[in-house]
Amino acid sequence: MAVSSLEVSIAPGASGPVLVLAGEADFTSITRLDEALTAQISGQAVQLTIDAANLRYADSASMRTLVMAAMKVRTRAGSVTLLDPQPPVARMLDLLRIVEMFSIRRRAAGETHPDTSADSG
Repeated sequence: MAVSSLEVSIAPGASGPVLVLAGEADFTSITRLDEALTAQISGQAVQLTIDAANLRYADSASMRTLVMAAMKVRTRAGSVTLLDPQPPVARMLDLLRIVEMFSIRRRAAGETHPDTSADSG
């Protein structure tokens, strides 16, 4: 399949824009993922939230792209929050030993909009 199965959108969040990822992130979608991350972190955003609830899969190349973005944000004393990563994505974070690069947050029961105001950082 030549067409990337990653969907990227931006949603409003309590502490700024939320990057919403859905589908599968792999080498075919690296450019789109990188562009979306760069657009978010090139502004003043130091609190980047990535909604990974509908991200079914992310390969090592995608993870590397996320880590590079997290490192850029960290140079500005910011942080990257991964919201509701699915088991395959959480496992990849674990296997690559990069889970500490992100702040992992689970959505509260019944919570529909990604609200990071409860996260004091």
